[in-house]
Amino acid sequence: MTRYTGFQDTLFYEAGELTAPGTTTAVLTYENNYFSTKDYTLVATVTNINTEVVVRLDGSIDGTNYGPLISNCITKNGTYVYNMTGCPVKYVRGNFFSETGGTSAVVRLSFAAR
Repeated sequence: MTRYTGFQDTLFYEAGELTAPGTTTAVLTYENNYFSTKDYTLVATVTNINTEVVVRLDGSIDGTNYGPLISNCITKNGTYVYNMTGCPVKYVRGNFFSETGGTSAVVRLSFAAR
């Protein structure tokens, strides 16, 4: 888990590349008296796609149980930006949730919380 301290307005996190379905490091998006987020952006860059991949931004209140805040199916190589508002959670993580039609996709996930 990555932890930020000090006053923050927006958190940005570049999670790196995933070459198989899996999750990124969780990021703490709430710190008492410093910041609390409820708006999120997920940026997914996909290369070497065969048929489709599903990418998600997962949120959690307890840091153990995660559910999708954002979930999208991608069928072409490229960079995609998704966002959602009004859903406060304490932790977020990127998720290369699934891949169909092959095993060669590379997914780079980044996200922002405000």
